[in-house]
Amino acid sequence: MKRLVTSVILLISFALSGTAVFADDAAVKEKFYNFDDMLIDGEFKTPQGMYENARDKAKFDRLLKLKKSFLPKIQETSQEEALDS
Repeated sequence: MKRLVTSVILLISFALSGTAVFADDAAVKEKFYNFDDMLIDGEFKTPQGMYENARDKAKFDRLLKLKKSFLPKIQETSQEEALDS
């Protein structure tokens, strides 16, 4: 019985190894990319310039007013029993 099992396993392994060798040659494909004809015109923008433009557009005055208006409510909630440890 052991000889039968080992012979079947060997036979299957030989059969599968032969198909794997042939499959590797057919599955390998080469791709060639040619970038010689491509020309890209444009300008580089430094990160420093992007940050300066973003800061000019941001307006925080309204947010500061909202923050000051919430201070009394924050003080009231800090004295709640649920927050006492």
